[in-house]
Amino acid sequence: MPVCAYCRQDRPPTREHVIPAFIYNFQKQLEQSVIGWNEVAQRMVGGEGKVKDVCADCNNRVLGELDAYGKQLLTNSGLLVQNYTKRELTLQYDYSLLLRWLLKVSFNSSRTDGAHSPLFERYVPFMRGLEPTPSRSQVAMLLYLARPETLGASRIAVEPFVRVANGSSLLNPFLVRICYGVIPGDHRYVLRMNIFGPAVFYLVMFEDNVLPGYAASEIRRLTMLTPGAVELSPKRKMVEVQAGHKSWLDLYEHQVARVRALSDDG
Repeated sequence: MPVCAYCRQDRPPTREHVIPAFIYNFQKQLEQSVIGWNEVAQRMVGGEGKVKDVCADCNNRVLGELDAYGKQLLTNSGLLVQNYTKRELTLQYDYSLLLRWLLKVSFNSSRTDGAHSPLFERYVPFMRGLEPTPSRSQVAMLLYLARPETLGASRIAVEPFVRVANGSSLLNPFLVRICYGVIPGDHRYVLRMNIFGPAVFYLVMFEDNVLPGYAASEIRRLTMLTPGAVELSPKRKMVEVQAGHKSWLDLYEHQVARVRALSDDG
């Protein structure tokens, strides 16, 4: 019998969504196809990605509670909408719950492509709510808000994205991407990215025994390399973010090109 990835018990496995089920349901309600780029398969894929190594108790109880918090966060902040046209965001958050949820989503994704999965193992007890919040020199969170694109520009005249605007002159569709980022230079951390619509949550996962001063310096460097990004703090419950220079299309330009190619082939 396989071992559960979270509780490490020999229990019958269930299917756990990589991207939370409430997001798939939201997309279906908007009659959007669930399509994404699979880095392993190197092709566009449809359907709902799942992992098969989570027991029913962890899936339905602990992970289900985290997804419920994620849905509440995105809904209350106004992010769970078809087209986010504002250039600012006010996010009210519980630092520990948000970090647990983002780590869970990224951990599930990492097990589908083999990238960075071992990095998450030491945080599994925290994801389950059994250990204290990691320090800033272990894991830090940054938030970036992508700006909307103005319709009419030739580079975004792509179906099915344009019809999502629903009559607006601005386009910032609710797309989801769980991946990792590449930062130039010599550093001792891995950068994971959880993108929900215009909100980009960066997880800065440092190596063991990194000193607080080094972590602080690297976090400052990241915010300088990503103008507009702000660090989320466990000492705060709310943050206000202004849209940065990069739009949603800058973040998804390769995926949009693949969708265009599929549309042309069709």
